[in-house]
Amino acid sequence: MTAPRHFLRILPNSSGEKIVMKRKAWKSNAVAVVFSSALLSTTYSFASPTQVGDFALIDHQGVHQQLSRLGNNKAVVLIAQSNSCPESIEQLHRYKVLRTNWKSQGVEFLMLNASQDDNLESIRRTAKLYDVDFPIMYDDSQLVAESLEISKAGEVLVIEPNSRKLVYRGPLDRPVARGGGDDGVQGPPAAKPAGTPLADALSRVVAGNLDADTVVLPAPPKGCDLTFPAKAAQTQNVPDYSANVAPILKDNCARCHVDGGIAPFAMSSFEVVRGWAPMMREVLMTKRMPPVQVDPHVGHFDNANYISNNDLQTLVHWIDAGTPRGKGKDILKAVKPSKTEWQLGKPDLIVEVPAYDVPATGVIDYFNHTIDLPFNEDRYVRAVQFIPGDNRVLHHLLSYITSPDFDRSKGVTEENVRDFLEGYAPGKTDATVFPTNTGVFIPAGNKLVMQMHYTPMGTPVTDKTRVGLYFYDKNKPPQYKYQTIPISNGGPNLVIPPGEMSHAMNAQHVFDADTTLYALRPHMHYRGHAFRFKAIYPDGTSEILMNVPNYNFAWQPTYRLSTPKVLPAGTRVVTDGVFDNSKFNRGNPDPTATVKGGPQSWDEMFIGYFTYTQAPAKEGAPGADKERVSSR
Repeated sequence: MTAPRHFLRILPNSSGEKIVMKRKAWKSNAVAVVFSSALLSTTYSFASPTQVGDFALIDHQGVHQQLSRLGNNKAVVLIAQSNSCPESIEQLHRYKVLRTNWKSQGVEFLMLNASQDDNLESIRRTAKLYDVDFPIMYDDSQLVAESLEISKAGEVLVIEPNSRKLVYRGPLDRPVARGGGDDGVQGPPAAKPAGTPLADALSRVVAGNLDADTVVLPAPPKGCDLTFPAKAAQTQNVPDYSANVAPILKDNCARCHVDGGIAPFAMSSFEVVRGWAPMMREVLMTKRMPPVQVDPHVGHFDNANYISNNDLQTLVHWIDAGTPRGKGKDILKAVKPSKTEWQLGKPDLIVEVPAYDVPATGVIDYFNHTIDLPFNEDRYVRAVQFIPGDNRVLHHLLSYITSPDFDRSKGVTEENVRDFLEGYAPGKTDATVFPTNTGVFIPAGNKLVMQMHYTPMGTPVTDKTRVGLYFYDKNKPPQYKYQTIPISNGGPNLVIPPGEMSHAMNAQHVFDADTTLYALRPHMHYRGHAFRFKAIYPDGTSEILMNVPNYNFAWQPTYRLSTPKVLPAGTRVVTDGVFDNSKFNRGNPDPTATVKGGPQSWDEMFIGYFTYTQAPAKEGAPGADKERVSSR
């Protein structure tokens, strides 16, 4: 992206004010027409059609909002807002009137807060105080506001979400005098003000007329100016690849984007990164990468792949500046795949999963391998690592501890297994080390069951997966059992109609003993869109434990809490999920299908995994022995 995306043309209006019009460089011969203020109450102009880039943000209620996923609306109205700007509060009633008049006609309304004077807490507090019921997208990196060239709180943008054409940029229409309606009320001509460019633009886009040029007006004179310090600083001192960008990519991306890694390409040099720069900008602006998934404002997780706003700004500003190389070594050339097969050293026991020939095509049902373990005493596992024979075809595996009389004909069920060991899935490739003084218990004589799920890749291959187990010293067992419980409400309960954009599901469980929560994992398939874990405490208070506003089926780690959470006995945990079976879900294999619960990827699942410990029963108490060997 070496060429500038646009340039600015400045035209005076009749009062001497300047109008800034966005013009695409490749359409610079378009004519701007400025109407006389004698004809219109507000001077405005037309600019050649402008298309905005796709973007995504999380709103103040933790909901993921993405422009391209709003394509079921005829138009999206975006209102720049600032809680610290009095005019934003003063205009709230007019924003609500505007929404009342147009929402029923297929127009969606969102607010965007990119103010340096606000934070998420103040946004939520002000929204509650003034009954702001619009979704307020929190643009704390300011990158979306920058890309949309918003400069003041109070600016209104109208965008057609499918073509992403900018239809209108400017203030609200002026109210009708003498107590009449305002903001585009559809009435007799005499009831309308002399100039209603916003209402006219909305009427046009609702009618499907997208051929006209973009309406551009000056920003409202009473709007509060927004400042963009990172943009200003990096315009003065443009980031370069060698000094600024490569270190960010090395720390945040190159672990997966390495030769032989799970990412689709390796960030192996400046030349490679520069070639992928436009795509990198898109996935950063839509929050597809890095694959954080979790809401950074809810809890904190050790392995969530967070990236700082400073790093995001540096990457995007570098791409917008034309990807300058800079001087110095290319440190990405030195990044190589790890030569250490077992991250924690040689395991105490390596379990060889029987080889499986995966065909080039077809559907492979889930199946289970039952593996005898070569020890005759109780053992506790302190860590485990899975090494797939071919990660192109092994979609995921789950491993369970089962009793000696495990009934293979019944498969893996809640009644047929003793405990969950660990799993492998996209994004969950590292060794798992259980917390200090905790471990997964394997009683003497028990077996290991490996539930395998393969997906053909177009070429026949053979998978031979291995499992490395690391044990505690048999004479020094841990004090607590590390346990995982799946909370599910899928199967026959899960039926998603064709085209449904917001199909809700939920499930719950009550912990009957004091519990320490260590990790959480949501599990859905292609239609999964959002997932939330909530705790309702015995005293009536509640807390969001984790929010996943933009679920990604291709990335399924178990998220480890940085600080374990204590849940008192009687705590009810609730999982809430949303499925998107529409054509606006880019990962949906068939939006015309009725989707039901089932094991295959094109079916759906709704499971929330809780990983925890509970205090062992006191010696001599009823059930004390059972507590040491049972999972639930």
